[in-house]
Amino acid sequence: MMRNARRYAKLVLKLVRIKLLRTTKKDQEYRRTIFESFREWGGVYIKFLQVLGSSSKFLEGWGGPREMRIFTQAPREPINLSEYVNLRNFADVSDESVAAGSFAQVYRGHLLTGEDVAIKILRPSIQKNLKADLRALKRMCWLFSKFLPKSLVDYNDAYNTYSKILIQETDYRKEVENQKYFIELYRDYPWVVIPKVYEQMSSNCVIVQDFIEGMTLADAMSMATRDRSVVEIVKEATGSDVWEQVILAGGEALYTAMCADYVYGDPHPGNVVLLSENRIGLIDFGIIARKPTSHEAYYDWVKAYYDILRGKDKLKELLETTVTCFCPDLALAMRKCSFENENLLEILTSAIAQKLGDGASGDARCAQAFQDGHLMEVFIQLVDTRALSVKIDEVNFELLKAMQAFLGAVTILDNRGGNHDFSEIMERSMEYALINAQKTGVPHDSVRTSRYGMTESYELLVNTVSSLADNDEYLFNLVREKIFA
Repeated sequence: MMRNARRYAKLVLKLVRIKLLRTTKKDQEYRRTIFESFREWGGVYIKFLQVLGSSSKFLEGWGGPREMRIFTQAPREPINLSEYVNLRNFADVSDESVAAGSFAQVYRGHLLTGEDVAIKILRPSIQKNLKADLRALKRMCWLFSKFLPKSLVDYNDAYNTYSKILIQETDYRKEVENQKYFIELYRDYPWVVIPKVYEQMSSNCVIVQDFIEGMTLADAMSMATRDRSVVEIVKEATGSDVWEQVILAGGEALYTAMCADYVYGDPHPGNVVLLSENRIGLIDFGIIARKPTSHEAYYDWVKAYYDILRGKDKLKELLETTVTCFCPDLALAMRKCSFENENLLEILTSAIAQKLGDGASGDARCAQAFQDGHLMEVFIQLVDTRALSVKIDEVNFELLKAMQAFLGAVTILDNRGGNHDFSEIMERSMEYALINAQKTGVPHDSVRTSRYGMTESYELLVNTVSSLADNDEYLFNLVREKIFA
């Protein structure tokens, strides 16, 4: 209790000093101070930094390659291995941990049968201080929200995401089951390597699995300098093209969301291992995202984004597929309200597309925002208007967050690597996913039932039109022309 109180007071003092400075870059100093304090404290605070660091906006303006070390080089703590594993099952085990994450430390060893293995152990400090640290972190997030605007970094939202992640990441039995699912999924696919897990040697706080030799994407990013790019570092170490590996990682994430039951939910740079021949390895399966409410709607959404990145005039389709994919209940209700040859969803998306254009190319605006890697921001731009009151269901929100984690990492990599167009990377990842989904076959599982009856649907119509009349005259006039023509 006293330890967290002292930390809280010290951090508050630092933030207040920044607030009193005469500088236009206070937001950058706030974020840098939060980062440095949390990195020093370790444990749950490092994991929280990983959640924040997955958004390129948190590091924007001050973060560099060394900040990527939070994904693979957290502070170490002493662990008595004999308390966690039966050392007689191993021919040898390293005296020191070979990797230190926010929740676990990894030791390297060999089984008596010769297999090279990683021994992942949940940190004792996580088990001991978890509840107290979470309470302190929640108070700190409330404090941060008073210093920084919500539009930049929503700390309370990040905490809510983090608390759910924490529960998943400390359940090693569940993580083993997650890992077994992906082992089977990629059994006959040599380009993605999932380490074999030794279930009988694992426990509630230990996972024993094959050791994957190679640098992580975070390692490569943290080693980059002005004179030595990530591309050169990876080429020298593995012979691979890091951009091809990024496209593979992104393409597989999108493909599994279209065709599989689960999606890799923690694709941050420290969990993607770069291997030879443009292969990748995925490690750490504590977090997975469930399949979208509708694979088919998700496919249509990605296809609309892909078409926009290829220069096609598909903004209206993107709006429609966004609502249909992430808020299927709302989309069904809006489609019940028909006027002439259009329903309410079509009318609203046409109006919003026209407004977003506003004398310029609406497609170009969305493509540029997407190119910058801020998927959540793009989503809000498209559907969180006064025309629509959107609440994403939990399943689709998990998926959206997982995608944002990957996009944030690629954005940071692109900024460091230079001479590469982010939209090209995303276009190729989407193309990879769409082609493979077409080969496999996308499940026809569109949502066909809604809690909205006809009466509730027309109430939604009335409320939408009333809200537009009160808050957005431009959109109201566009919609009125269609509804009352």
